This record gives sequence, C-alpha cells and structure tokens, in this order.
Amino acid sequence: MIYTLNPHPVRSLRPLLLELFKTDILHLTYRETEGVSNDSWLGLRSDITQFVSENSIKLIIIDGTGDPCPLDNQMGGYCPSYIDMQSDLKKICKSIIITEDFSYYYKPVEDILFFSYNLWIQSTRNIHKYYDYHDTVYDTDLEKTHPLMCLNRSLVWQRIYMLMLMYNKPWIDKVDFSFILPMGDRLDNKPVISKYITEEEKQVIKLIPTPIFLDYERDIPNIPMMYNTGASSVNGLAYTRNAVNLVTETSLTDGTVLTEKTAKAIMAYQIPVLVTNPGQCQFLEDIGIDMFSDYVPWQTWDQIKDHKERMQKIVDFVDTIMQDTNAILKTHQDFHPRLIKNKERFHSDEFSNLLLKQIP
Repeated sequence: MIYTLNPHPVRSLRPLLLELFKTDILHLTYRETEGVSNDSWLGLRSDITQFVSENSIKLIIIDGTGDPCPLDNQMGGYCPSYIDMQSDLKKICKSIIITEDFSYYYKPVEDILFFSYNLWIQSTRNIHKYYDYHDTVYDTDLEKTHPLMCLNRSLVWQRIYMLMLMYNKPWIDKVDFSFILPMGDRLDNKPVISKYITEEEKQVIKLIPTPIFLDYERDIPNIPMMYNTGASSVNGLAYTRNAVNLVTETSLTDGTVLTEKTAKAIMAYQIPVLVTNPGQCQFLEDIGIDMFSDYVPWQTWDQIKDHKERMQKIVDFVDTIMQDTNAILKTHQDFHPRLIKNKERFHSDEFSNLLLKQIP
C-alpha cells in the first residue's frame, strides 16, 4: 500500500512504486516538501511521525523527481534540504531519496537512488500513467525541411539570457523561435533573475517585444500547452519540420533535471543542442544517446561551470551553422541512420531498464 499526504500530486511515481515495492510506503513528493521552512518542517515531521505510527509504514520515499532543487540545498537554505529531511526521517523509519541528479548515477550513495523519471516515462511511452495526456504522440517525420527550432515558455533566467543573445541575429527569422509569456515586470521583480542578469543586460532585454509566437501558432487556443495532445507530444510543426533542436532546459542553476524537452528532440529525429547543466551532454552520451559530437562541439562547453560562458559558446556554434541552412538539412539527411538508431535506443527496453538500474 502506498500512502501520501497529498492525494492529488501533479507528478507522481505512485503507479511505478506500486509495481516495485511490496511494503507499506509513505510517498513524499515535492508538493509536500516544497516551500517548507525550517520552522514549519518541525510540524510536518511531527505529522509524518504520527502517520507512520498509525499506518505501520515500513518505508518513506522522498521523491525528488521533477524537482530541480539540489539534494543538499533547497531555496538557498530557507528550507531543509532533502538530505536534511532524510536524516530526520531515518529516526522514524527507513527513508530513501529518489533523485534525477545524474551525479548519483556515477557515484551511488546508500539510500539515495538515481532515476531519470522524465526520460523514463517518455522512453517507455507511459506518460498517460503519470499525467492527463492520454493522446501523447511519440513519433513524427524523419525528413526535415527547416533548420532549427528553439521553444521557450516559462520565464527562467537562462531562457531570458538566450533571448538576449539570439534576438538580433540576422538568422533569427529562419528559426522557429518562441517566447510565449510576456516579460512584463518580471525582470525586476524576480530575485533569481536579478541574481544572474545584470542591470545593463536588463536594459537590452527590455527592448525586445514579448511574447513571441511562432507565426503558425499565433491563433491557436490555449497556446501555453503548445499542442492539444499535451506538452510531451512531438506532433507540433516545429518538431515535424526542424533538423536541429536548441533545447533550453528547465533548470540551469538549481539542479540537474532533464525533462521532456530533451526527450522530445530524440523522439523527433532531431540533432539536439542542449542549454543545460554542466556534464549532462556527457551523461546522455554515457547512457547510449548519440549527441553527434562530430557535428555539435558540445565537449568544448559541456564542462564549463560559468553558465553565461557556456551559453555564449552554444550561440556561437548556432551562429556558425546558421550561415548555411541548406548544409544543416544536408547534415541531418546524412545523419538519418544515426537519428533512427538514437530513437530506437531511446525507446528500447535496454535503455528504460538502465534508467531503472538503481531502483530495487
């Protein structure tokens, strides 16, 4: 039996946990722990203690999947970290953390289990078990007619910075580029943005009109969801027609989560160029995903710790290839066998089992 303090979490491993664990579990998602201050944690811990006792719980699972916060630091120390919570909860009963932090793939730690949940549900075509997307489309055309796409929705600082780097490039009109939420006053009112974007950079960004829609999606209702089959589908025209996918991942400075955005590039037979955390391109290569290092020089930036320097190198590469868009399409065509193999690998049992390797 699996119990939770929140009966309707947005993301939940419960269907999988029901298959894997045969004991009574208390499943804590980030919905229960997000924003819990150090003071309020004491009250929550008391509630958990009582719940464990009353329901004969044998195992507590702290589910960090889908949450980009590092395990040892949450919200700059305002909240207890996952590791702090686990240390406290181990005094009650056995407690484990499940995380998407790929560093634990390389260096396993007792009772901290790596599981790339976002990649796994796309790989296994099982999104309907975990989301309300019952018509998710996992397949699209191999042939491409346009060079590059870069879709952006949530206003995280790295996407704003990439907007600044790319907007005035002479080739931007050839890119399926979107930035579909208006900037408004968020530049000045979100501390995390001010932490990374300077006042001088803000003045440049404020001159860029937002939102920016793809021309063919301007009149689509409910545009934030992208497509009526859910944000995890690859049947949108951008995925159907573009050879290269410049993916601006959800988290750059808060943690190490790879999301459906990276998975969709693989599923859509695209050459991925990832704006993500240091080391994640190497991680994908290490688990058998072709990152096309003979074309995309990601090894020259993948280990750079300075996020702005890394992003500048990525834009410099895009600048180079966009000088000849026909060459991009020719390269994609030459890569067809590898792109097919990449997608087959991604959807294989071998790959999904590799992602489950640390889950008992």
